[in-house]
Amino acid sequence: MSGLPRSVRVMSHGRRNRKMKQARRDALRAKKRRVDAVPEPPPDDVSPLSFAMENPWGLLMFASEKVEAAKPDPVANWRLDKRTSLDFGHLLQNFRNAPNSESAMLVALFSELLDDEALQQRYRSALDAYNGPLPLWAAGLREVEVHRAVRHSHVLGDFDELWIGARLADGREATCVVRMEHLEDSEIVDADLWVDAIDIHLRRSSNADFTTMDMSLADARAWIERSLQQKFVFRETATWPGCRPLVRWLVGHLPEGGDGYQWSGSAWGSGRALGDEFFGCEAGARFDRRDHLLLLTDLMQSGTGDPLRWSARRVEHVLESSTLHDHSLKVLLEVPALLRAFIPFAHQRSGIRDGLTAEALTALDGSQTGDGLRVAG
Repeated sequence: MSGLPRSVRVMSHGRRNRKMKQARRDALRAKKRRVDAVPEPPPDDVSPLSFAMENPWGLLMFASEKVEAAKPDPVANWRLDKRTSLDFGHLLQNFRNAPNSESAMLVALFSELLDDEALQQRYRSALDAYNGPLPLWAAGLREVEVHRAVRHSHVLGDFDELWIGARLADGREATCVVRMEHLEDSEIVDADLWVDAIDIHLRRSSNADFTTMDMSLADARAWIERSLQQKFVFRETATWPGCRPLVRWLVGHLPEGGDGYQWSGSAWGSGRALGDEFFGCEAGARFDRRDHLLLLTDLMQSGTGDPLRWSARRVEHVLESSTLHDHSLKVLLEVPALLRAFIPFAHQRSGIRDGLTAEALTALDGSQTGDGLRVAG
Protein backbone atom coordinates (compact mmCIF):
# COMPACT_ATOMS: atom_id res chain seq x y z
CA MET A 1 0.00 0.00 0.00
CA SER A 2 1.26 3.47 -0.83
CA GLY A 3 2.69 5.49 2.03
CA LEU A 4 1.45 8.78 0.57
CA PRO A 5 -1.36 10.61 2.38
CA ARG A 6 -4.79 9.88 0.93
CA SER A 7 -5.22 13.39 -0.45
CA VAL A 8 -1.99 13.18 -2.44
CA ARG A 9 -2.85 9.72 -3.78
CA VAL A 10 -6.20 11.01 -4.98
CA MET A 11 -4.70 14.05 -6.65
CA SER A 12 -1.96 12.07 -8.39
CA HIS A 13 -3.69 8.75 -9.22
CA GLY A 14 -7.35 9.75 -9.59
CA ARG A 15 -6.89 11.18 -13.09
CA ARG A 16 -8.18 8.10 -14.89
CA ASN A 17 -11.38 7.88 -12.84
CA ARG A 18 -12.12 11.57 -13.27
CA LYS A 19 -11.55 11.34 -17.03
CA MET A 20 -14.05 8.47 -17.20
CA LYS A 21 -16.59 10.40 -15.14
CA GLN A 22 -16.11 13.47 -17.31
CA ALA A 23 -16.64 11.44 -20.48
CA ARG A 24 -19.95 10.14 -19.09
CA ARG A 25 -21.03 13.66 -18.12
CA ASP A 26 -20.08 14.98 -21.57
CA ALA A 27 -22.22 12.30 -23.21
CA LEU A 28 -25.23 13.18 -21.04
CA ARG A 29 -24.83 16.90 -21.67
CA ALA A 30 -24.50 16.32 -25.39
CA LYS A 31 -27.71 14.29 -25.36
CA LYS A 32 -29.56 17.08 -23.56
CA ARG A 33 -28.21 19.74 -25.92
CA ARG A 34 -29.36 18.00 -29.08
CA VAL A 35 -32.68 19.54 -30.01
CA ASP A 36 -32.93 17.85 -33.39
CA ALA A 37 -30.99 14.74 -34.26
CA VAL A 38 -29.22 14.61 -37.59
CA PRO A 39 -30.99 12.15 -39.90
CA GLU A 40 -29.47 8.70 -40.24
CA PRO A 41 -27.77 7.62 -43.49
CA PRO A 42 -30.18 6.50 -46.22
CA PRO A 43 -31.87 3.12 -45.65
CA ASP A 44 -30.89 0.31 -47.97
CA ASP A 45 -34.24 0.41 -49.79
CA VAL A 46 -34.10 4.17 -50.46
CA SER A 47 -31.87 5.62 -53.15
CA PRO A 48 -29.30 8.23 -52.02
CA LEU A 49 -30.82 10.73 -54.46
CA SER A 50 -34.31 10.41 -52.98
CA PHE A 51 -32.92 10.60 -49.46
CA ALA A 52 -30.79 13.63 -50.28
CA MET A 53 -33.71 15.55 -51.74
CA GLU A 54 -35.34 15.34 -48.32
CA ASN A 55 -32.25 15.46 -46.06
CA PRO A 56 -29.33 17.26 -47.73
CA TRP A 57 -27.81 18.32 -44.40
CA GLY A 58 -28.06 14.76 -43.13
CA LEU A 59 -26.19 13.54 -46.18
CA LEU A 60 -23.53 16.22 -45.65
CA MET A 61 -23.07 14.96 -42.10
CA PHE A 62 -22.86 11.38 -43.37
CA ALA A 63 -20.22 12.37 -45.93
CA SER A 64 -18.27 14.26 -43.27
CA GLU A 65 -18.06 11.13 -41.14
CA LYS A 66 -16.75 9.16 -44.11
CA VAL A 67 -14.03 11.73 -44.78
CA GLU A 68 -12.98 11.77 -41.13
CA ALA A 69 -12.95 7.96 -40.91
CA ALA A 70 -10.49 7.79 -43.82
CA LYS A 71 -7.85 9.80 -41.96
CA PRO A 72 -4.99 8.07 -40.11
CA ASP A 73 -6.15 7.05 -36.65
CA PRO A 74 -3.43 7.52 -33.97
CA VAL A 75 -5.29 5.29 -31.49
CA ALA A 76 -6.38 2.57 -33.92
CA ASN A 77 -4.54 -0.15 -32.00
CA TRP A 78 -6.57 0.58 -28.87
CA ARG A 79 -10.02 0.72 -30.46
CA LEU A 80 -12.51 -2.07 -29.86
CA ASP A 81 -14.48 -1.08 -32.96
CA LYS A 82 -12.38 -0.74 -36.08
CA ARG A 83 -13.14 2.09 -38.47
CA THR A 84 -14.17 1.34 -42.03
CA SER A 85 -13.19 3.85 -44.67
CA LEU A 86 -14.02 4.61 -48.28
CA ASP A 87 -11.53 4.27 -51.09
CA PHE A 88 -11.94 7.77 -52.52
CA GLY A 89 -9.74 7.08 -55.52
CA HIS A 90 -11.82 4.04 -56.47
CA LEU A 91 -15.07 5.98 -55.99
CA LEU A 92 -13.86 8.74 -58.29
CA GLN A 93 -12.73 6.29 -60.96
CA ASN A 94 -16.13 4.58 -60.92
CA PHE A 95 -17.81 7.94 -61.42
CA ARG A 96 -15.59 8.76 -64.38
CA ASN A 97 -16.25 5.37 -65.96
CA ALA A 98 -20.03 5.46 -65.48
CA PRO A 99 -21.28 8.90 -64.39
CA ASN A 100 -24.81 9.13 -63.03
CA SER A 101 -26.79 11.54 -60.87
CA GLU A 102 -26.37 9.60 -57.62
CA SER A 103 -22.61 9.20 -57.86
CA ALA A 104 -22.32 12.81 -59.05
CA MET A 105 -24.01 13.94 -55.85
CA LEU A 106 -21.45 12.04 -53.76
CA VAL A 107 -18.62 13.50 -55.81
CA ALA A 108 -20.07 16.97 -55.17
CA LEU A 109 -20.09 16.32 -51.43
CA PHE A 110 -16.55 14.99 -51.25
CA SER A 111 -15.23 17.71 -53.54
CA GLU A 112 -16.08 20.14 -50.73
CA LEU A 113 -15.29 18.12 -47.62
CA LEU A 114 -11.97 16.49 -48.53
CA ASP A 115 -8.94 18.29 -47.09
CA ASP A 116 -6.43 16.57 -49.38
CA GLU A 117 -6.03 19.41 -51.88
CA ALA A 118 -4.80 17.23 -54.75
CA LEU A 119 -7.62 14.71 -54.35
CA GLN A 120 -10.15 17.48 -53.86
CA GLN A 121 -9.07 19.10 -57.12
CA ARG A 122 -9.48 15.79 -58.96
CA TYR A 123 -13.01 15.51 -57.59
CA ARG A 124 -13.84 19.06 -58.62
CA SER A 125 -12.47 18.55 -62.12
CA ALA A 126 -14.56 15.40 -62.55
CA LEU A 127 -17.66 17.21 -61.30
CA ASP A 128 -17.07 20.17 -63.64
CA ALA A 129 -16.93 17.74 -66.57
CA TYR A 130 -20.26 16.14 -65.61
CA ASN A 131 -23.24 17.33 -67.68
CA GLY A 132 -26.04 15.39 -66.01
CA PRO A 133 -28.65 16.51 -63.45
CA LEU A 134 -27.85 17.47 -59.86
CA PRO A 135 -30.08 18.75 -57.04
CA LEU A 136 -29.83 22.52 -56.67
CA TRP A 137 -28.25 22.27 -53.21
CA ALA A 138 -25.54 19.89 -54.49
CA ALA A 139 -24.74 21.97 -57.56
CA GLY A 140 -24.38 25.06 -55.36
CA LEU A 141 -22.30 23.66 -52.48
CA ARG A 142 -19.39 25.96 -53.27
CA GLU A 143 -21.67 28.94 -52.63
CA VAL A 144 -23.07 27.79 -49.27
CA GLU A 145 -24.04 30.86 -47.23
CA VAL A 146 -22.76 30.97 -43.65
CA HIS A 147 -24.70 33.97 -42.45
CA ARG A 148 -24.77 34.20 -38.65
CA ALA A 149 -22.65 33.33 -35.61
CA VAL A 150 -23.86 33.27 -32.01
CA ARG A 151 -21.93 32.74 -28.79
CA HIS A 152 -23.82 30.71 -26.18
CA SER A 153 -21.69 31.22 -23.08
CA HIS A 154 -21.93 29.60 -19.65
CA VAL A 155 -21.79 31.93 -16.65
CA LEU A 156 -18.80 30.09 -15.14
CA GLY A 157 -16.75 30.56 -18.29
CA ASP A 158 -15.63 26.93 -18.65
CA PHE A 159 -17.09 26.55 -22.10
CA ASP A 160 -18.84 28.29 -24.94
CA GLU A 161 -21.03 26.95 -27.69
CA LEU A 162 -20.63 28.72 -31.01
CA TRP A 163 -23.74 28.41 -33.16
CA ILE A 164 -23.11 28.85 -36.87
CA GLY A 165 -26.12 29.42 -39.13
CA ALA A 166 -25.78 28.15 -42.70
CA ARG A 167 -28.01 28.02 -45.77
CA LEU A 168 -27.73 25.81 -48.87
CA ALA A 169 -28.47 27.01 -52.39
CA ASP A 170 -32.04 25.68 -52.21
CA GLY A 171 -32.72 27.58 -48.97
CA ARG A 172 -32.40 24.62 -46.56
CA GLU A 173 -30.93 25.86 -43.28
CA ALA A 174 -29.03 24.22 -40.45
CA THR A 175 -27.10 25.23 -37.35
CA CYS A 176 -23.63 23.90 -36.69
CA VAL A 177 -22.89 23.82 -32.94
CA VAL A 178 -19.28 23.80 -31.77
CA ARG A 179 -18.65 23.33 -28.04
CA MET A 180 -15.32 24.71 -26.83
CA GLU A 181 -13.81 24.14 -23.39
CA HIS A 182 -11.36 26.69 -22.01
CA LEU A 183 -9.76 24.86 -19.10
CA GLU A 184 -6.66 23.93 -21.07
CA ASP A 185 -6.08 26.37 -23.87
CA SER A 186 -9.30 26.41 -25.93
CA GLU A 187 -10.29 22.96 -27.17
CA ILE A 188 -13.21 21.69 -29.24
CA VAL A 189 -14.76 18.91 -27.16
CA ASP A 190 -17.93 18.37 -29.19
CA ALA A 191 -19.69 19.52 -32.34
CA ASP A 192 -23.01 18.68 -33.90
CA LEU A 193 -25.48 19.72 -36.57
CA TRP A 194 -29.02 20.87 -35.85
CA VAL A 195 -31.20 20.62 -38.93
CA ASP A 196 -33.07 23.84 -38.25
CA ALA A 197 -32.48 27.53 -38.79
CA ILE A 198 -30.37 29.24 -36.15
CA ASP A 199 -33.22 31.67 -35.38
CA ILE A 200 -35.38 28.77 -34.18
CA HIS A 201 -32.79 27.74 -31.61
CA LEU A 202 -32.32 31.29 -30.44
CA ARG A 203 -36.02 31.49 -29.64
CA ARG A 204 -35.78 28.25 -27.66
CA SER A 205 -32.77 29.38 -25.62
CA SER A 206 -33.88 30.43 -22.12
CA ASN A 207 -31.37 29.02 -19.60
CA ALA A 208 -30.51 31.53 -16.88
CA ASP A 209 -26.97 30.13 -16.60
CA PHE A 210 -26.20 31.04 -20.22
CA THR A 211 -25.75 34.28 -22.09
CA THR A 212 -26.52 34.23 -25.81
CA MET A 213 -25.21 36.99 -28.05
CA ASP A 214 -24.23 37.55 -31.66
CA MET A 215 -20.55 37.56 -32.52
CA SER A 216 -18.83 38.64 -35.69
CA LEU A 217 -18.40 35.99 -38.37
CA ALA A 218 -14.67 36.71 -38.48
CA ASP A 219 -14.29 36.19 -34.72
CA ALA A 220 -16.19 32.90 -34.94
CA ARG A 221 -13.77 31.72 -37.60
CA ALA A 222 -10.75 32.74 -35.51
CA TRP A 223 -12.08 30.91 -32.44
CA ILE A 224 -12.87 27.65 -34.24
CA GLU A 225 -10.04 27.61 -36.75
CA ARG A 226 -7.38 27.77 -34.05
CA SER A 227 -8.85 24.75 -32.27
CA LEU A 228 -9.19 22.83 -35.53
CA GLN A 229 -5.40 22.93 -35.82
CA GLN A 230 -5.10 20.48 -32.94
CA LYS A 231 -3.82 17.16 -34.26
CA PHE A 232 -5.35 14.87 -31.68
CA VAL A 233 -8.89 14.51 -30.36
CA PHE A 234 -8.77 13.38 -26.74
CA ARG A 235 -12.52 13.20 -26.13
CA GLU A 236 -14.83 11.68 -28.71
CA THR A 237 -18.61 11.91 -28.82
CA ALA A 238 -21.31 10.48 -31.07
CA THR A 239 -20.69 13.29 -33.58
CA TRP A 240 -17.15 14.50 -32.86
CA PRO A 241 -14.72 14.31 -34.57
CA GLY A 242 -16.99 12.80 -37.24
CA CYS A 243 -18.33 16.21 -38.21
CA ARG A 244 -14.91 17.89 -38.20
CA PRO A 245 -14.69 18.05 -42.04
CA LEU A 246 -18.15 19.66 -42.11
CA VAL A 247 -17.15 22.20 -39.44
CA ARG A 248 -13.94 23.00 -41.32
CA TRP A 249 -15.87 23.45 -44.57
CA LEU A 250 -18.40 25.84 -43.05
CA VAL A 251 -15.74 27.81 -41.19
CA GLY A 252 -13.83 28.17 -44.45
CA HIS A 253 -16.75 30.22 -45.79
CA LEU A 254 -16.46 32.77 -42.96
CA PRO A 255 -14.42 35.96 -43.37
CA GLU A 256 -10.88 36.11 -41.99
CA GLY A 257 -9.31 38.73 -39.75
CA GLY A 258 -11.19 38.14 -36.49
CA ASP A 259 -9.96 37.88 -32.91
CA GLY A 260 -9.64 34.49 -31.22
CA TYR A 261 -10.65 33.49 -27.71
CA GLN A 262 -9.14 35.67 -25.00
CA TRP A 263 -8.05 33.99 -21.77
CA SER A 264 -9.81 35.55 -18.76
CA GLY A 265 -6.74 35.43 -16.54
CA SER A 266 -4.91 38.08 -18.54
CA ALA A 267 -7.31 40.69 -17.16
CA TRP A 268 -6.81 39.74 -13.52
CA GLY A 269 -3.02 39.69 -13.31
CA SER A 270 -1.73 38.03 -10.18
CA GLY A 271 -4.96 38.44 -8.23
CA ARG A 272 -2.97 39.74 -5.27
CA ALA A 273 -5.61 42.30 -4.29
CA LEU A 274 -8.31 39.64 -4.25
CA GLY A 275 -6.05 37.37 -2.23
CA ASP A 276 -5.45 40.11 0.31
CA GLU A 277 -9.20 40.61 0.63
CA PHE A 278 -9.79 36.89 1.11
CA PHE A 279 -7.14 36.43 3.80
CA GLY A 280 -8.52 39.48 5.59
CA CYS A 281 -12.06 38.11 5.82
CA GLU A 282 -13.46 35.52 8.23
CA ALA A 283 -13.34 32.65 5.69
CA GLY A 284 -9.66 33.19 4.92
CA ALA A 285 -8.38 34.27 8.33
CA ARG A 286 -7.73 30.67 9.40
CA PHE A 287 -5.04 30.30 6.74
CA ASP A 288 -1.48 31.54 7.07
CA ARG A 289 -1.16 34.23 4.42
CA ARG A 290 2.59 33.70 4.07
CA ASP A 291 2.18 30.01 3.24
CA HIS A 292 -0.97 30.23 1.14
CA LEU A 293 -0.86 33.45 -0.90
CA LEU A 294 1.30 31.96 -3.66
CA LEU A 295 -0.79 28.78 -3.67
CA LEU A 296 -4.02 30.75 -3.94
CA THR A 297 -2.54 32.85 -6.75
CA ASP A 298 -1.69 29.68 -8.69
CA LEU A 299 -5.18 28.33 -8.09
CA MET A 300 -6.79 31.56 -9.30
CA GLN A 301 -4.74 31.41 -12.50
CA SER A 302 -5.69 27.78 -13.20
CA GLY A 303 -8.20 26.66 -15.80
CA THR A 304 -10.03 29.64 -17.27
CA GLY A 305 -7.91 32.03 -15.20
CA ASP A 306 -10.99 33.76 -13.77
CA PRO A 307 -10.58 33.85 -9.96
CA LEU A 308 -14.26 34.60 -9.32
CA ARG A 309 -15.91 31.69 -11.17
CA TRP A 310 -15.43 28.04 -10.27
CA SER A 311 -17.22 25.08 -11.84
CA ALA A 312 -17.14 21.46 -10.75
CA ARG A 313 -15.12 20.65 -13.86
CA ARG A 314 -12.56 23.34 -13.05
CA VAL A 315 -12.17 22.03 -9.51
CA GLU A 316 -11.56 18.52 -10.84
CA HIS A 317 -9.10 19.92 -13.35
CA VAL A 318 -7.15 21.66 -10.59
CA LEU A 319 -7.03 18.56 -8.40
CA GLU A 320 -5.66 16.40 -11.20
CA SER A 321 -3.25 19.04 -12.48
CA SER A 322 0.52 18.85 -12.09
CA THR A 323 0.95 22.64 -12.09
CA LEU A 324 1.03 22.85 -8.28
CA HIS A 325 4.04 20.59 -7.79
CA ASP A 326 6.31 23.49 -6.78
CA HIS A 327 4.53 23.82 -3.43
CA SER A 328 5.42 21.90 -0.30
CA LEU A 329 3.51 18.78 0.67
CA LYS A 330 2.18 20.57 3.76
CA VAL A 331 0.62 23.28 1.61
CA LEU A 332 -0.65 20.87 -1.07
CA LEU A 333 -2.57 18.91 1.55
CA GLU A 334 -4.57 22.06 2.25
CA VAL A 335 -5.69 22.70 -1.35
CA PRO A 336 -9.20 21.23 -0.81
CA ALA A 337 -9.71 23.19 2.42
CA LEU A 338 -8.47 26.39 0.80
CA LEU A 339 -10.80 25.97 -2.18
CA ARG A 340 -13.70 25.08 0.11
CA ALA A 341 -13.27 28.45 1.82
CA PHE A 342 -12.38 30.50 -1.26
CA ILE A 343 -15.04 29.37 -3.77
CA PRO A 344 -18.08 30.65 -1.79
CA PHE A 345 -16.15 33.89 -1.14
CA ALA A 346 -15.45 34.30 -4.87
CA HIS A 347 -18.96 33.38 -6.00
CA GLN A 348 -20.54 35.82 -3.60
CA ARG A 349 -18.58 38.62 -5.27
CA SER A 350 -19.40 37.51 -8.80
CA GLY A 351 -23.09 36.81 -8.16
CA ILE A 352 -22.97 33.09 -8.97
CA ARG A 353 -26.07 31.26 -7.78
CA ASP A 354 -25.86 28.90 -4.81
CA GLY A 355 -26.61 25.79 -6.87
CA LEU A 356 -23.48 26.20 -8.98
CA THR A 357 -21.42 26.87 -5.86
CA ALA A 358 -22.73 23.65 -4.33
CA GLU A 359 -21.74 21.70 -7.46
CA ALA A 360 -18.19 23.03 -7.24
CA LEU A 361 -17.93 22.09 -3.56
CA THR A 362 -19.34 18.63 -4.29
CA ALA A 363 -16.47 18.11 -6.73
CA LEU A 364 -14.14 18.62 -3.78
CA ASP A 365 -16.01 15.87 -1.94
CA GLY A 366 -15.23 13.58 -4.86
CA SER A 367 -11.51 13.86 -4.13
CA GLN A 368 -11.55 14.27 -0.39
CA THR A 369 -13.50 16.37 2.06
CA GLY A 370 -10.66 18.40 3.44
CA ASP A 371 -12.03 17.83 6.95
CA GLY A 372 -9.45 17.20 9.61
CA LEU A 373 -6.57 18.67 7.62
CA ARG A 374 -4.18 20.68 9.71
CA VAL A 375 -4.32 24.29 8.54
CA ALA A 376 -1.74 26.77 9.73
CA GLY A 377 -2.86 29.96 11.40
